[in-house]
Amino acid sequence: MQTSIGSNSTTADDGVKCIESERQALLSFKQGLVDEHGWLSSWGSEEEKKNCCEWEGVQCSNTTGHITMLNLTTYWSLNKIQHLDLYHCNLSGSLPSQLANLASLQYLDLSYNNFNSVKNLEWLSRLSYLQYLGLSDIDFIKVNKVGLHVINKLPHLTNLSLYRCNLRDVNPQNFPKINTSSTSLIELGLGSNNLTTSAFQWLFNFSNSLVSLDLSSNQFRGPIPETFSHMTLLEELYLDDNQFEGEIPKSFWSGNLSSLLCLSLSNNKLSGTAFQWLFNFSNSLVSLDLSSNQFRGPIPETFSHMTLLEELHLEDNKLTGNIPKSIGLLSKLEFLCISFNSFNGVITEEHFSTLSNLRFLGMSSNNLSINFSRDWIPPFQLEYISLGSCKLGPDFPSWLQTQRNYRVLHFPATGISNSIPIWFGKLPSTAELIDLSSNQVSGILPNLSRNISSNYYALGIDLSGNRLEGPLPSFPAKTTHINLSKNRFNGSISSLCAMTGMSLDFLDLSSNQLSGELPDCMMHWSSLQILNLADNNFFGNFPSFVGSLSLIETFDLQNNNLSGKIPRSLRNCSKLQFLGLSNNRLSGIIPSWIGERSNSLNFLLLSSNHFVGEIPLEICQLTNILLLDLSYNNLFGPIPWCIGNLTALAKKEISAKHHFCNSSLVHCYFDREGSYADKASIIWKGIEHHYENLTLQRTIDLSSNKLTGEIPVQIASFSELHQLNLSRNHLTGKIPLDIGQMRQLESLDLSHNMLSGWLPSSMSKLQFLSTLDLSCNNFSGSIPSSTQLQSLPTSAFVGNPALCGPPLPQTCPTDEKPVDGGVNYNQQDEDELWNGFKPSMEVGMAFGFLGVLAIKLDHPWKNICFLVFNYMKVHLSNLKDYLLSIVAALCLVITVNAARLQRKLKF
Repeated sequence: MQTSIGSNSTTADDGVKCIESERQALLSFKQGLVDEHGWLSSWGSEEEKKNCCEWEGVQCSNTTGHITMLNLTTYWSLNKIQHLDLYHCNLSGSLPSQLANLASLQYLDLSYNNFNSVKNLEWLSRLSYLQYLGLSDIDFIKVNKVGLHVINKLPHLTNLSLYRCNLRDVNPQNFPKINTSSTSLIELGLGSNNLTTSAFQWLFNFSNSLVSLDLSSNQFRGPIPETFSHMTLLEELYLDDNQFEGEIPKSFWSGNLSSLLCLSLSNNKLSGTAFQWLFNFSNSLVSLDLSSNQFRGPIPETFSHMTLLEELHLEDNKLTGNIPKSIGLLSKLEFLCISFNSFNGVITEEHFSTLSNLRFLGMSSNNLSINFSRDWIPPFQLEYISLGSCKLGPDFPSWLQTQRNYRVLHFPATGISNSIPIWFGKLPSTAELIDLSSNQVSGILPNLSRNISSNYYALGIDLSGNRLEGPLPSFPAKTTHINLSKNRFNGSISSLCAMTGMSLDFLDLSSNQLSGELPDCMMHWSSLQILNLADNNFFGNFPSFVGSLSLIETFDLQNNNLSGKIPRSLRNCSKLQFLGLSNNRLSGIIPSWIGERSNSLNFLLLSSNHFVGEIPLEICQLTNILLLDLSYNNLFGPIPWCIGNLTALAKKEISAKHHFCNSSLVHCYFDREGSYADKASIIWKGIEHHYENLTLQRTIDLSSNKLTGEIPVQIASFSELHQLNLSRNHLTGKIPLDIGQMRQLESLDLSHNMLSGWLPSSMSKLQFLSTLDLSCNNFSGSIPSSTQLQSLPTSAFVGNPALCGPPLPQTCPTDEKPVDGGVNYNQQDEDELWNGFKPSMEVGMAFGFLGVLAIKLDHPWKNICFLVFNYMKVHLSNLKDYLLSIVAALCLVITVNAARLQRKLKF
């Protein structure tokens, strides 16, 4: 929205209709004005005046219908206006100093717009009648001492809102000193400013006047100051989202805060027994939030004395014991959340005997048993029901039929094991989240689309981990999240085509018995971010519609029967983080553009297919890759010499999560962190394991192919790699001498190759190595001495006749000298040679990295470079192989200057 002064009034084109919420806002605005001459007579609620874009002084966008301009200055002066609320109106630019002309203003709220950083607030001093001032979300970092003290010149100010004003670097001495001789500040909001304890010396200067104080989301540390107890008029105190620690101060027990209605201490580090001091507020406290702290102990029976309590949040603490039945006497209670504690015992109807006002019930993640009779009719109508991990089954709770208004039904892992009832299909029109995951509910899922109103933003459904069967039912059009994985659904998924798909962003149908070809209607699901169809029986060609899913982050089709080539349209999926195509019948080459256009990839799983050809050099551009699995294909040629560019495998901290917690309630409930973790089955330490969270796995698996040449020495730079599997190929040469740099390596499999030479002494540094297989190669000499290597089974080294020393039974001759190419030397000589050559090689590698840039240059000289690299890689010895980095640099120079060379050489 824009403000305009002095311009002519304009009206919208006839075809533009205004937004209803904006029409109502203008009508509310009109009610606060005195229009003696009827200049706003066109503003009304009558049918003929319904289009506010045709009202006098209003201009709307011709495309969106939103109001873009409001011009009233032609009709009268606004200098007598008393109330101006521009909260969250999308205004921008500088704060308009012309507002100082509105000398009669008593209420001014400019919060949460897009104004520039404030430098001058002196114009505020002219608004001497101001009682309420809202400047939240306006950057104060450039406001000087004079600017802040302007607020001190407002003698009638009682309410000050300065949330998110970047006050962290403002000296507390510069804060406004409220003129308590003429009036007193009643409400003060300073949340989200990163304030520290130095601000307290200013706050407590006017502690006798405050009724409401909000210091949430700052950087306060240490114990809660005793001085808060001096604020005897305080009714609301918000200290949540800080770093307070220790117990509640004893001054809170004194009774000075007997007027306190709302107390929020959530998300701190407070400890001690939570309830000893509370009973001083039993005659006043309406809302109490102690969540996400470290309080301990039971809830006492005397808690029933808190008769005025409407909200009670105790979740995420260390509370224990039974829930007293006397809690059912809190007849005014609307919100009760005790999730994520260690409560135990049985919950019965008596706990809810008088809770007729209860709307929010959260008891998840405790050791509670819910025991209600079949014919019990609750006295409440709940909006939020969260009983996850409580013992609720085996029967499906029949009392749910009485709940007609719930938005959230959260019953994961509750032990329900009977058939899903027919009445479950009649979901209330208010439903936003249905979570019955990780139970053993059986039967056929009824049609869920009939009773859901289309007026609500979203619906999320998670029925994963049950025994549901039969075909997929229809779902409401505005469903955003569907998780039916780990069930027994069968048939095609064509029923999903009835959905518009414009809202769907999460679909997980993995681990079912679904079949058929993937329908083309999926191309219309343009909002889809997660698509997991793994572990089913889908067949047909790889779906070409994937290119239409431009927002896709996870695309998982593992363990199906898909065939054909990877379509070029996949290039459009630039946000792809997980691509899982393992265990299908895909063929063709691995396309080079996977590296060029998919550098956001964290996980690339193409194993157990029919891919052929060489591993493209462009794979080296996947700098964020954490798991690369190309095993069990028909790949040949060398391992790319540029593999050292996979730099994420050398970094300790990498984020590979998908975050979904946004304005929609749906996404925030599916995962406590609001995120989705990719999963897959991978060979780990020689055994296939299924991982529900791959974010901690760092693996390279190129096994069971036809790869040739040597192991690139750059692979030793992967200091954070957990597993390396190059087994069952035709690799030659030696193990890289610096392999000991891979300190996090837990599993190493180089078996069934043609590798030779002595085992590098640096292998003794692999302290986490628990699985090793070097069998069936041509290694020779003694096994390096280390506790880790000698503790491994002999099977890790068999098939190398010239290898000796523990744990093998073959002893090594005491005078044995290793032989390589007819030259005698010992292991120490080899390591010294390597250490002497290492600085030169590092310089060469730096130039070699520049050579990678030639990959992206579109010129025939690039192909010549690649031929040189591959020829030298196959035919030159290990030491000469280091010259590749210099050759790469030369090729880059030749490529960049190709045009100049063409002219000079007359090509």
